[in-house]
Amino acid sequence: MKTEGIGLGVVVIGAIFVDIKGYPSEVYIPGGRNAGRVEQVHGGVSRNIAEDIANVELRPTFISLVDDTGVGADVIKKLNAHKVNTDYIRVTPDGMAVFGNNGDVVAAISKRPDLHPIYDILAQHGDEIFEKADSIAIEIDIDKDIVKLVFALAEKHNKPVYAVVSNMRIAFER
Repeated sequence: MKTEGIGLGVVVIGAIFVDIKGYPSEVYIPGGRNAGRVEQVHGGVSRNIAEDIANVELRPTFISLVDDTGVGADVIKKLNAHKVNTDYIRVTPDGMAVFGNNGDVVAAISKRPDLHPIYDILAQHGDEIFEKADSIAIEIDIDKDIVKLVFALAEKHNKPVYAVVSNMRIAFER
């Protein structure tokens, strides 16, 4: 569903995270097998922003990555159902982060995805994306090279850039 000749609205750039939450039926036994239920919740600051923009009936374009798994396919399916343009989401082996926890967080695991393929998307399609965009929203604490390229393309195409922070520790480091 390429959007030839159609404006891309607000272009959102950033990571996708998936929370996997486990709720044991009985007392949790660390290191043991625990019966219960598991929920997967799609998240990530940028993914949330893209979905929220779509929920007010604007038609955002989301530039991101998903894993080459059923969970990645589910994320794209849900975004498409919200009418988010997913033409520039790429499927990669390490495309999104997964968080795990239970109700009281006995253990939490998170991995930061390799976002470098977003740079490749922008290097290849940046001019066509930014030319058609109304504005850009970027997760400012992603890879520095991506941020620099976004600001260069925004300046070239005279587009406003709005920055959001997803990880204060990384933002402060920069």
